[in-house]
Amino acid sequence: MINSTNEKIDIYSPIDFLKRIIEEGKKSISIQRFKGLGEMNPEELWETTLNPENNTLLKVNYSGNDVDNETTNPGDRDREIFKILMGEDVVPRKDFINKNAINVNNLDI
Repeated sequence: MINSTNEKIDIYSPIDFLKRIIEEGKKSISIQRFKGLGEMNPEELWETTLNPENNTLLKVNYSGNDVDNETTNPGDRDREIFKILMGEDVVPRKDFINKNAINVNNLDI
């Protein structure tokens, strides 16, 4: 979302964003990026995420067919990775990041 001085502009793709920035030129624009929902105040959370009139719900399908070992259940492997990345234990997450950081192609910082 872009907040201009007089209006809020919803942005749905990087292309929309670039087009609008070019249109607005050097006008005063406030661009805000959140790394997580916890960084938003309640009004921003409602406007960007919770309001059913503004959000788009997309279904994501995942086949899990990229398992190297045929004896490994893709669901088990996925649950383990999710536990590592989203769990409360920090050490496995740090180990995962250190092991896989070299494979990152596109880092958004």
